[in-house]
This record gives sequence, structure tokens and C-alpha cells, in this order.
Amino acid sequence: MNETAAVREVQPTVALTGATGFLGQHAISCFLNAGFRVRALTRRAQDEREGVSWVQGDLDDTVALMELAAGADTIVHIAALTKALSRDIFFDVNVGGTKNVLRAAADAGVSRFIHVSSLSAREPQLSDYGASKAASELLLTARDWPFSWTIVRPPAIYGPGDKEILKLLKATRIGLLPAPGSSTNRFSMIHAFDMAEALVALAKPGNEKAIIEIDDRKPSGYTLGDVAKALASDDGKTPTVIPVPFAALGFIGFINGLFAKLIRRPAMLTLSTARYLCHNDWTVRASRRPQLPDWSPQFDLKAGLEDTIDWYRKNGLL
Repeated sequence: MNETAAVREVQPTVALTGATGFLGQHAISCFLNAGFRVRALTRRAQDEREGVSWVQGDLDDTVALMELAAGADTIVHIAALTKALSRDIFFDVNVGGTKNVLRAAADAGVSRFIHVSSLSAREPQLSDYGASKAASELLLTARDWPFSWTIVRPPAIYGPGDKEILKLLKATRIGLLPAPGSSTNRFSMIHAFDMAEALVALAKPGNEKAIIEIDDRKPSGYTLGDVAKALASDDGKTPTVIPVPFAALGFIGFINGLFAKLIRRPAMLTLSTARYLCHNDWTVRASRRPQLPDWSPQFDLKAGLEDTIDWYRKNGLL
């Protein structure tokens, strides 16, 4: 074995899309810590970082995608739209972009492909986002690709840097915790660090074609009442969970959607996302949980929320 081959064997290369986003930033750190060389797609110029090679471009830039994939052992496809002005835009990016990345992976001879999807793909009729993620999964499952692949369906991902949970944490400061649909709805969760570490474990050889659902291994997930207890203050006071029925949330989402189209800026809460948020079961199915010998979640809900809140306080955001 020559010196170049030996270095490659010791230090594999992973290529990331969505590397500048919330989960992507955690993934970069975890892959670097695991000894990978990282190649990362970005739409904007980034500061230099040891071990990271930035490739400027987007999911429509076939030249940039070939540069991203060339010489990579594994591609981890994280990039996706979570809000858009229309169903067509969701499909253009989440399906069309995934197709472009898959083609680049096949042409470059990548040996492993990890597609970060969403639990919403289980119920594609509920939301435009979920429908687009389900369609993106079909791109992998409907044909025989020249690489092994895993589709990962995470639930709610939270942790330092997550803008959505920051809104929730700010709401709890006035003692309220809104529950979309019903306070009895159940959902799974996973800390971003644990999710990123799982991606590292999945990038290693031996993981074959599979669709997995991953969480912090809490049986039957959580209700917002559980989240309220985990957020209890030092004096034991917990936020009051206030159910917001679909009729109310859907109406707000409908108005938001109209206004978003008027100003040409996508809204996070639309009628489509209200249907998704009010669904009564977003828990991981035990039969889909992966058995990864090199991975186990480090954060339960209480420890994960404490870590998240501590980060926001240190950064002056809470």
C-alpha cells in the first residue's frame, strides 16, 4: 500500500450538503472529531476551518456537486427546504436537488450515501414538506444505485443553535407552552449532537440499504407536558401547556400563507405545516430504530434542554 492510499484509509473523506445549517454545523464538528476530512457545499464564502474544504455552489450547480463528490467516500445529504412559498418549490429543491446530488454521487464513484429525510415522510398527505421528503426517498428506493445508502428519518432535532426551539424557550418565560392540536400528542426528539454522531456512525462501512428512524431512545416519545417538566425552574414551577386546536392553528397558518405570498417570503407556519404540527403521533417506531454498535445517545430530554438553554444564555439570546 502506498503512502497516499494509507492516508486515505486512515482518514476518509465525507462530503456534506446543508453543512452551514443547524444540523450541518454539528455534523462538521463530529466528523472532524472522528478523523474524517470534510468537504462541504456552501452558497456563500465561509471562513477557513482546519480539515474542511468549502465548495461554493448549490443543489442546482452540477459542476459544484461534482467537485463536492469527487474523491469522497461518503456523501451525507442534509440540505433541504423546511419552508417555501409553494408545494412546487418544495419539490424543486427537496426532490430535484436530491436527484442532482445522487447523480453526482454515482458519477463520482462514491461508495456510501446518507440521505437525511424526516419523520414527516411517513405521512406525506399532511404537509407539502412531508410530501417532498417522501418523494426524495423514492429517488433512492426506486432504482439500483451503485453505492450503499441509508435514509435517516429524524424527529424533532434540537440543541445549541436551533432557532425554532429558541422561540419555544422564549414562550416559556411567560409561563406558557402552546401545544399544537392536543396536549396528548406524542413526538420523539433527539439532540443535534447525538444526531450528528449517528451520521458519523452511519458513514462507516457495513451499513447497507435501510430506512431508519432515530431518536434519543425514549420509549413512546414525549408529550409537551414532559417538555414542560424538563423546563421546570429551580423553584419547581413548570410552564402551563395550552392546547391550540387545529381550527385555530390552521386558520393562522392559512392567513400566514396568504401574507407570505403577498410579500414573497415563506412563512414557517402555514396551513400545510399546521396539519403536520397537529398530527397526534410523531414518535419513532421501535422496529425502525438502528442498532449502531459505535453509537448511543448522550442526551436525554432534560440534559439536552439544559445544554441548549445554557448555550443560549452564554450567547446572550435568553
